[in-house]
Amino acid sequence: MKTNWEKLKKRAACSILIFVIAASVIPPQSVSAKESIGNGIILSTDSITLTDGASATFTAVLGDGADASRLACVVADPNVAAITPVAYAANAAAYQITYGNGGSTVAAVYSLDDPAVVAYVAINATPLVMEFPSRLGTNRDNYCTMVSYEFVPYDFKYADFNDYKYTLNLQYQCTSYKDDDYNRWGCFGYFYDAAGNVLSKVHLYCSALSKGRVYHSEFNVPVNAVRFSVEGF
Repeated sequence: MKTNWEKLKKRAACSILIFVIAASVIPPQSVSAKESIGNGIILSTDSITLTDGASATFTAVLGDGADASRLACVVADPNVAAITPVAYAANAAAYQITYGNGGSTVAAVYSLDDPAVVAYVAINATPLVMEFPSRLGTNRDNYCTMVSYEFVPYDFKYADFNDYKYTLNLQYQCTSYKDDDYNRWGCFGYFYDAAGNVLSKVHLYCSALSKGRVYHSEFNVPVNAVRFSVEGF
């Protein structure tokens, strides 16, 4: 892993271009603004979630009197998300993260003068913001928990590709089964657009509930959906 980072750092040192913007864009920052992560670098966040087609920004701050133009940023997997420096002034630098192909990766902000001065940002690029409660369902005696989910490209050839972009595959496990009269377990999930409107209501269900068993559901994701939420308690 160390060898890979060294290669990425050398590559970034040769390829990263920082756009010079007037100091009024990013005024000098105090390192006491956020004592969070890094060795000599303070980041505005240590974790960023991106949805499909979106971008986000974060800042990196050095100590008073330091030169932020000597910072560089590189992402471990550029297929997941791309990072571009957008501005620097005095001891602060700003970076933009743009959605790529989705997935999870890590970005490193480091000093070109001393690579040991480094801080990290975890990046999660997902087509939708996923909201899962700790317990899926509405029956407190019988409920499931989320195991995993994945998005695959929508490829049903007999439907309109403009309606759907992905298929969402869910796996959930029965965690508690104490009510024998309620063996047909189920709950609802909702796809929302950016304005908070429900685009689609889907049903997660188990026809024969059994504790420990893993169940699977597939749903087509509406093209304008930005969030998916499952009901629970």
